[in-house]
This record gives sequence, structure tokens and C-alpha cells, in this order.
Amino acid sequence: MNRSSTETRTGAGTVAGRTREIAVVAVLIAIGAVLRMFTPNVAGITPNFVIAMYCLSILLIRPGIGGALGIGIVGGAVCMLFSKSPIPYLNLVSEPAGALACALLARYMPELAIKNYAFKPAVATVVGTLVSGLTYITLNFTLALKMPFAGG
Repeated sequence: MNRSSTETRTGAGTVAGRTREIAVVAVLIAIGAVLRMFTPNVAGITPNFVIAMYCLSILLIRPGIGGALGIGIVGGAVCMLFSKSPIPYLNLVSEPAGALACALLARYMPELAIKNYAFKPAVATVVGTLVSGLTYITLNFTLALKMPFAGG
């Protein structure tokens, strides 16, 4: 039985490998939800550890576009349940956008490293967080608060 090097390394081609990946994502998102629920506000803002955990899971398992969107939807649903925001359902759009940005950078961005320290995971996580946050803020102002864009 011939397997590609990726399947042999990660086990992604097997049922056990796929189950392991789903378990990693579930555990990391659950950890993010617990941290988000019990973390106090910092200057009036609660840090969203779910974003950090779904970015970590994307960086670990390297899913395709559909898998990243699935991880983002699950992350958005969890954020919606544990949100302290007055409009929690906007997370169902903003979190998949952040997950997609993180996955695209993880897959297509060239390696960034100085000596033995890689910057690619940090850059992908920061960009994913910014995309998610800016999407949430834009939707909040345009849809929920009915405020116009500054440029439009």
C-alpha cells in the first residue's frame, strides 16, 4: 500500500488520523472557550482565546480551505455561546474569515525565520486575529448599529 509522504507523516489519510485531527481541534477550541469565559476584561476588552486556539489548530493540522472554514464556523459558534458582546451572532461570520486568513497564510506564505526562530506562525495568527476582529467591527457598525463606512 503506497501512501504519500504527508499521509505517512501525519496519518491524515487514515480514519484514526482524521479522528485525531478532529480531537485536537475540539480540545483546543474548548480550552480557548474556558480561557475566554474566565479571563477578566483588559481595558474593557475580553481577550478572545478561541481565535488563538483555532489558529494553533490550523497551524498544527494544515487543513484545506473547507477544513479551515469548518474550524472557523465551530470557533464562531463557540464564541457566540460564550460571548460577552451584545451581538454574538456576528462571530459566525468573523471567525471563519479569520480562520480562512490564517489557513491561507499557513499554506501559501513563504517561510520567515531568523536562525532557528520561525515567524510564520506568529504572522498567520496575528493576521487571522486582525481579519476576524476587523470583520466583526465592520459588521457591528454597518449591520447592527447602522453606521456608514468612513469612505462610503
